[in-house]
Amino acid sequence: MKLSRLKIFALKLALYSGGLLYLAIDLFAWHGPLWGMLYEREQKRAAEKAPTAISVYGDRISTIQFNRRAAELRAISGKEDINALTEQDLITNALLRIRAKYNDTRIPDFIEEAKAETAALLTRAANEDQAEEWLSNHGYTKESFTAKLAAVMREQYYLENLLREHTETSDAEVESMAGQLGEYLVMPEKRQVRHIFFSTLYKNKDAVKAQAEQVLQQLLNHTATFDALAEQHSADARTARHGGDLGTLYAYPPHPLAELPLFGPDAIPADTPTLVHSKWGWHIILAGPIQEPRPLTPEEYKESIRTAISNYKRGAAINSWIEANVNEANKKNRIKTYNE
Repeated sequence: MKLSRLKIFALKLALYSGGLLYLAIDLFAWHGPLWGMLYEREQKRAAEKAPTAISVYGDRISTIQFNRRAAELRAISGKEDINALTEQDLITNALLRIRAKYNDTRIPDFIEEAKAETAALLTRAANEDQAEEWLSNHGYTKESFTAKLAAVMREQYYLENLLREHTETSDAEVESMAGQLGEYLVMPEKRQVRHIFFSTLYKNKDAVKAQAEQVLQQLLNHTATFDALAEQHSADARTARHGGDLGTLYAYPPHPLAELPLFGPDAIPADTPTLVHSKWGWHIILAGPIQEPRPLTPEEYKESIRTAISNYKRGAAINSWIEANVNEANKKNRIKTYNE
């Protein structure tokens, strides 16, 4: 069956129109695969055009990457003079990335795990558009963020395998340390803590506080449960899916939220949602009663001592690994820094 010229023209017009419509939706509305590919390419070009800040074995770190990491570390530490720490952090990460890359055949790809983590993180957004905007503001597409997360997981896997033999702790070491600690083997004050976290990083601080106050009011009015609000609003993706559960926090040694009044005379009251501020942002804290100190049983302190010794060895091994690799790279003149 032959088509007339008019029908052929109409068919071509329909195909071209459909293709143009798809491009328009992909690029300007849906932000689909084509948009992601072009956006990622544009981000890569911008980084390539930016001056080099650090080069490690030819692995280039641009000033854009340096400044972004400096801003993150500045927000976390609260310090302004952060350049030396940023340089050390980026060089260490580059060395770890390079070592893990050379051992790729022995390291799982972690793609499925990264996809699951990315999906869980993006559920914190109100909708898909907000999730895309959040990734875009950080210079990622969903695909590139997943790939980045998988790479980090590979690096952690490589490092843990590397350090495993250096962190093994014998029963004799545990008994020796227990004997030295003696009267100090006491369970410190502790309490169960949950939080809903509102990050102020790259955000308007007043707007974030206002959002946190609105969520707190919902709790006080009993219009929603803590679990539901944590899952919906908390920027802490790892705890949000578990109702904001931070587990048991101790008065000593210092925990990640040590600056918050969880212990002491001004401690947050038990079983009362309370809005408090940290250097990372705002937290709605729901804490249980404070349990008083008590002597540890051997079953309790042996495992704690074993973990403490293992963590100490791990820290020492990491520092030795970093020092050895940095020294090797410097001897070969493989680390170069550039002033802007």
